[in-house]
Amino acid sequence: MAEKAAAIDAVEARPLTWKTVAKRALPVAVAGAALYLVLPKLIAVLGAWPRLSTLNPAWFMVCLAAELASFICNFALQRLALRTKAWFPVVTAGLTGNSVTNSLPGGSAAGAAVQFHMLTTAGFDTDTAVGGLTTFSLLEVGGLLALPIFALPTIVADASVSRGLVHTALLGIAAFVLCVLGRARAAH
Repeated sequence: MAEKAAAIDAVEARPLTWKTVAKRALPVAVAGAALYLVLPKLIAVLGAWPRLSTLNPAWFMVCLAAELASFICNFALQRLALRTKAWFPVVTAGLTGNSVTNSLPGGSAAGAAVQFHMLTTAGFDTDTAVGGLTTFSLLEVGGLLALPIFALPTIVADASVSRGLVHTALLGIAAFVLCVLGRARAAH
């Protein structure tokens, strides 16, 4: 006890340096800037809260069911990519990684690192965790790149579509084909 008290007294006896002040002030300044930038949007969202009372509860339940189905499909695909039958480690690692990704600016890398760490802590070997997460990420990118294919019927039917949408759809289709061809070459 006396040693701790002496250590505290020694720290308190030293004057604060600019470096120490800057280290302590930087997180406060970043948090203040984030609040300054986000607060107007947050107030606008909270101001729209009473409009939710006009929502038909049946549609609210449909939205919840669709979101639940989305999460179940997401984690089922992750289980396939990780080659496991266990739900708990995949779901907990995925939800935690997702929350880190969505709560930090540019948090995708941090979210993936947290998810990887949780999977290896749960008993997955590093090769399986890296391979599974990489495979799942490639599936997500492939799915996003394939979305313009759904625009093809509109383009083929010669419906009134903006040139930007047509160009985006064609670029997405080309990127999807290139990814599939690249993946096929890598497999051989």
